[in-house]
Amino acid sequence: MTRIAVVYHSDTGNTEKMARLVAEGAQAAGVDVDVVRAADADVAAVVEADALALGSPDYYSYMAGELKTFFDRAFHHKSKLSGKPYAAFGSHGGGAKVVGTIEKLAQAIGMVQACPGVLSLKEPEAADAEACRKLGRTLAQAAR
Repeated sequence: MTRIAVVYHSDTGNTEKMARLVAEGAQAAGVDVDVVRAADADVAAVVEADALALGSPDYYSYMAGELKTFFDRAFHHKSKLSGKPYAAFGSHGGGAKVVGTIEKLAQAIGMVQACPGVLSLKEPEAADAEACRKLGRTLAQAAR
């Protein structure tokens, strides 16, 4: 069965809520989903997923160090990630650049963007929640 990995970091819980909403959308599209914190990710297992959703809060207009470290470790598995669909999501308190930084690194290791990323100002409200679910559904389609 098709499997998506949702890899994220969250301190306040806002990005974690987004990760769960992305997973909800992907599961509704009929795929298996693993939701894992970036710091706890078994990179060798994550790269076996058919697609990845990657999320982080915006820290100083960049992603959290835990997600950056995930990318550093994933670089050694570049051949398994090249051509694999991904989507980015993130929360912010005013920086609003985190999705772009995630996309830049994902593309640098050869991943292919499945859809535009989702960015939420603080806690995801109704429109952001639906955008996260849609991201999950779209990524599920791209993974097949």
